[in-house]
Amino acid sequence: MKLQEQPFRILALLLETPGEVLSRDDLRKRIWPEGTFVEFDGSLNTALMKLRAALNDNAENPVFIETVPRRGYRFIAPVEIVEVEPSPLMTAIRIESEDERESVELPLDGDSPVTEAQPKGHETRSFKSGPAWWQVSVMAAGLVAVLLFFLWPRSEPKVMAVSQLTHTGQVDPWGKLVTDGSRIYFVVRDVTGWNLMQTSVEGGNIQRTPTPFDNTRIFDLSPDHAQFLIGQFTHEGEETALWFWPVQGGAPRRVGDVMAKEAVWSPTGDMIAFVRGETILITDTQGSEAREVARFKLAPHSLLWSPDGERLRFTQSNLVEGTDSMWEIGTDGKSLRRVLPGEEGGPHEGSGTWLAGGNYFAFSTGQDLRANLAVDTQANLWLLEEKHGWFGSHSGDPIQLTKGPIAFDHPTATAGGSRVFAIGSHNEYQLLRIDPKTLTKTAMLAESGATDMDFSLDGQWVVYAARENGTLWKSRIDGSNRMQLMAGATGAFAPHWSPDQKQILFTGFLLDKQPRLYVVSAQGGSPKTVLPMDNRWASVSGDWRTDGRQIVLDVQDTATGGESTIRILDLESGRLSTIAGSEGLIEPRWSADGRYIAALNPKKKQIFLYDCKLLKWTVLAEANFPSTLRWSPGGDALYFQDTDEVEESVFRVPMATREAERVTRFGDLLSSGAARCIFTGLSPDGSVYITVDHGDVDVYAIDLKLR
Repeated sequence: MKLQEQPFRILALLLETPGEVLSRDDLRKRIWPEGTFVEFDGSLNTALMKLRAALNDNAENPVFIETVPRRGYRFIAPVEIVEVEPSPLMTAIRIESEDERESVELPLDGDSPVTEAQPKGHETRSFKSGPAWWQVSVMAAGLVAVLLFFLWPRSEPKVMAVSQLTHTGQVDPWGKLVTDGSRIYFVVRDVTGWNLMQTSVEGGNIQRTPTPFDNTRIFDLSPDHAQFLIGQFTHEGEETALWFWPVQGGAPRRVGDVMAKEAVWSPTGDMIAFVRGETILITDTQGSEAREVARFKLAPHSLLWSPDGERLRFTQSNLVEGTDSMWEIGTDGKSLRRVLPGEEGGPHEGSGTWLAGGNYFAFSTGQDLRANLAVDTQANLWLLEEKHGWFGSHSGDPIQLTKGPIAFDHPTATAGGSRVFAIGSHNEYQLLRIDPKTLTKTAMLAESGATDMDFSLDGQWVVYAARENGTLWKSRIDGSNRMQLMAGATGAFAPHWSPDQKQILFTGFLLDKQPRLYVVSAQGGSPKTVLPMDNRWASVSGDWRTDGRQIVLDVQDTATGGESTIRILDLESGRLSTIAGSEGLIEPRWSADGRYIAALNPKKKQIFLYDCKLLKWTVLAEANFPSTLRWSPGGDALYFQDTDEVEESVFRVPMATREAERVTRFGDLLSSGAARCIFTGLSPDGSVYITVDHGDVDVYAIDLKLR
């Protein structure tokens, strides 16, 4: 089997010490010696992924290579060392003539110069039957040709050119690209909502496509390029009615009563596969007689039909354990397999597309979790050759096509082409302070990349997370005395000062398989988990009580897969109690006076309020998609952002009136090119802090040279 150098060297090192643990540092020293400049973690994860793929091994249920958490790797299959006697090598083929009783020897040494074969003396042995000399020559030549075909090294596919096709900067990264070979269709978000746009496959001006209803989302294009498959834009992961809409314009037509999160046309155009909840289904074009292909524990997304119409590929994202994995299943619901068996916690697999009639598969993957709340991914494009052998279908090692600084996702291509279209993005953050009275915007903490922050009670210090690389920082409000609290990327999210200003509570997405709540000294150091490590409990966020004696947090038991609940941890006794009626709630925030706990229910699009005296939950507010809860310094009002509102406004709900009122809106920033505005923090003086992403999101074309 063909195996690249680094995976082979890892295998050799593991085989030298079977059953013993090799640490990641040992592997680094042996394979990447001192003085080698390489992104080690990503390179090692990729090499292990390729090695496991070659062995058809699985990190979750290993047969050969076991991951020992926090220690390293070991080879667990039996290893036997066998002494083998060297066998004689055939160095030539002797071809004998039946009529002339002559023979010639053709050398097989590939390094020998090509010379004319010299006839040897007459043989005394004669052949009464058998093939003529020319037949043997033809067979020998055919054998050599076959051997050369399979053994001769072939050049790897490579990128010939990358072209930016649009320059709007506001292509929605969640929207899907669809092409008919001459035009590309995509979604742009601005202050008017989500608009369907189109441009030439060669780039140029973009044009708005009039749609039958506001916020139209495009799912797919029929194989004959006559009809769109569309829905109305809702928040990511929510279901919408499915419609057919003629490309040339006209009235849309409902696909039965189908409700779907996404849908794709079959290659023959007579069937549609769609995702509803955690289930993949297939229906005819009338929307009747939908049949279930498979039901999963984790919701599938990025659905794709294979060119032969026999398989479906999709990705599953586990937000709790921080994984994205790509799978394939037959349309009959059988033969479920992982497309790329790889290292657990390694590169995260995204969406993909088939090329060259199904001979290649291009897909996106990145080292950072695309779906988490803390870190921006740096996704790259990879290519997988789909091989079809005598003993069934299999895939070779993936080949990396791009390597930053543009993050590529949502690739698509024409059926038989070698050109990939993808959404490319790069982030550029700026922190702004908005004065509560004048609404004047002032730049703060230049180049910090802060996207989640909290202020000390005296208002002199700020702690913040940098979304660009997942690190946690502390500084004075003017940016002086800046220090990183922990080494390396932690995937920090929602940091909070303790009331005595000595500790920082935060969620770490990258310190374990699932996000957990940690505490670190305000002077820096090693983080400590709030809950014991010997469980499968995940937490998205938590907060201190004003007296510092308790922490409120959301907890999900990943072993059972149930909904998250809000719990209170008593730091003195260690007792953990669940608040009744808190199923499905996350990101709890304790008011300054200790009277209320606010929390989000993303599925219901509601903010809930718990009265700690009355022991009762009530609905405080509703929004398209509420996020980032912050209490006012006195605890008399709750702030939140509606990220799906067209101007991404920040709202305030006073406890006296319980009526939401708009504090500030960001239409001016979004209209001037900002990709998004993130409500980042609330200072003791009532100032609103936002992080503006000035990065561009556009459509790119990647031209490939295949084998």
